[in-house]
Amino acid sequence: MTSNRLGITKRKPNFPDAFEDIFESFRRDVEDAFTFPRWSSFQRLNNLSDLEDRLPLCDMEDLDDRYELTLEAPGIPKDKIIIKAGTNYIDISGEQEKKTEEKRKNYLYNERSYSSLKRRISTPDEIIPSRIDAKMENGVVHIQVPKKTPTKTEETKVEIK
Repeated sequence: MTSNRLGITKRKPNFPDAFEDIFESFRRDVEDAFTFPRWSSFQRLNNLSDLEDRLPLCDMEDLDDRYELTLEAPGIPKDKIIIKAGTNYIDISGEQEKKTEEKRKNYLYNERSYSSLKRRISTPDEIIPSRIDAKMENGVVHIQVPKKTPTKTEETKVEIK
C-alpha cells in the first residue's frame, strides 16, 4: 500500500480477486439475460439449446452388413421425425411446437415453445436407402441401415511401357 501527500492510501490490486470479480460479474450478466424478472411463473432457461435447433446425440455402430444408429430425440413424437437417405448419407430432422394457454378472471397466461433437431450422418460405405428400417422407443430412434454389397472388381496387371 502507498500513501500520497493528502494521506489517501492506495491499495495495490490483487489480480486473482480482480479476475474473480470480472468473471462473477459476467456470470451474473449471462444469468440475468436468461431470467425473466417480474414473472414468477416463467422458469429460467436450462440451456441455450432451448433457443435453437439442436444437434441430437447419435451413436453409429459399423457391423459387417449394416450400420446401426441410435439417436436421441426426447419430446419429439415419431410422426414429427423425418428420415431421408441417399447413397452415402442419412438426414434426420424433427420439430415440436407446444402451446399453453391459461385464462383466469384477471389475467391470461400464454406460452409457446419450439424445439427442433437436425442431423446429417455420412456413411463411409454406400447404403441401400430403400431398405432402411427405423423404430422409436422412449425418445430414442433406432435405425438399421443396410450396406450395399460391394461388387467384385476385376484386377488387371498393367505393364509400363
